Amino acid sequence: MEDHKHILELLANYIEEDPEDLENFYDDAINLIRGAAADKNIEFDGYFRERWEISADTIFEFDEDYFEDEGRRDLYVFLSALVDEDIFNYLHYVWHHIYYEDLTKKL
Repeated sequence: MEDHKHILELLANYIEEDPEDLENFYDDAINLIRGAAADKNIEFDGYFRERWEISADTIFEFDEDYFEDEGRRDLYVFLSALVDEDIFNYLHYVWHHIYYEDLTKKL
């Protein structure tokens, strides 16, 4: 519960820093949410933690683009939101500030 409150506070701080810079807010917020989902060990076909661990444990390293691909990052966050209520709540907060509408699971 404490982590949940802390993440919501960080998201609020991100938007308060510069309410006009929604692109930066979105990127920072989605990266924070991606980290929260990874901490919860949410996986989809070996993305995110498995690839990270393989890269760290072997000479072969995954291209940095694998981890920085915004489409892959966003898909991971949105899929994580479908399976975890906390992640959904974080994403809902961000969605509301970007699009001024409520995020639904159907959307």
